[in-house]
Amino acid sequence: MARAIQPKLRSLLALTLLGSTATGSLAAQASLNPTVAPRAAELARNGQRGISTEMLSQYLATSPDDGSAWIQLGRFYLLDIRDWHLSGHPADSPGPLYIDFGSAALDQAVRLRGDSGVILRQMLEVERAWDVIEQQGYDVLRRWTVPADVAPLPDFISELGANLLSSCPTSGVMATGSDLETVAIFSVVAAAGQAASVVIVVPSFYATDARYRNRIATALGTDSAWSVQRALASVAQRRPVCLTPLADRTLLALPDLRPMRFVLVSGPGTTTSDRVVTVTDLARADRQGNSSWLREVHAVYTAAAGFNPRLCDGPLALLGDTQIAACRR
Repeated sequence: MARAIQPKLRSLLALTLLGSTATGSLAAQASLNPTVAPRAAELARNGQRGISTEMLSQYLATSPDDGSAWIQLGRFYLLDIRDWHLSGHPADSPGPLYIDFGSAALDQAVRLRGDSGVILRQMLEVERAWDVIEQQGYDVLRRWTVPADVAPLPDFISELGANLLSSCPTSGVMATGSDLETVAIFSVVAAAGQAASVVIVVPSFYATDARYRNRIATALGTDSAWSVQRALASVAQRRPVCLTPLADRTLLALPDLRPMRFVLVSGPGTTTSDRVVTVTDLARADRQGNSSWLREVHAVYTAAAGFNPRLCDGPLALLGDTQIAACRR
């Protein structure tokens, strides 16, 4: 449920904090306390995210150089916007303003730490796009671009998005199974100015958010009263539907799924992309070993190798047998 705990106070705190850090008007800075972000995370896990957000806001007002705290604050706002959708878009909540609060927090995190801040920041741009889609329909993405001042995804995650996209036949619909897959795909098409070129379906959002479901059903040409499984099965009769490696195949239960590079495809069509799929950026990131997202990216490729073993002797061979669990012999 969306947090209704003192929404006006939280909004005021966020606006005051983020405005003051942006203008550099803080009179004094306290020393960093590495226990604050973990403590806030623990409070949130215990159902006290509102208190955690206020605690972080107050702390960052005097310790604005704590990148971990900014990341945690941005993550809370990302969860807040999703809860707002889940709870039916209540009017007494800041709603889409959570995206602005989170973006400002994560911009600070990127400045200080990068990596996780960059990826979460791009996830908020996906949330911003979903919010506009709910208001205006999927065609609004024809004019959609990610602002130039938003840091791009790390190369190995953009590479993942490009690999998934090029695996899906032309005009295919993509159903994703994780936030990472969604942001990787969306960021690639948005960066190319082609955000409307592929319909991305997030099954969990489709099942829980009526506004999102209505707009996606319109884009798919299906009935919004249908389940996501029925809608995608209907679409697969006339155009390809591609499941990313982490998509729930049991839940979606599409007919005649077949592996095609890094995705599973139901419906007509074959991959026509001449792009060579590669994991060179991931191999480079593995050698550097400085990203907390490497495990998640490996999990996507491991899932793909699970349904398409040919990948082990193809592009994934670059990583070696020990890197991808499904390729170990």
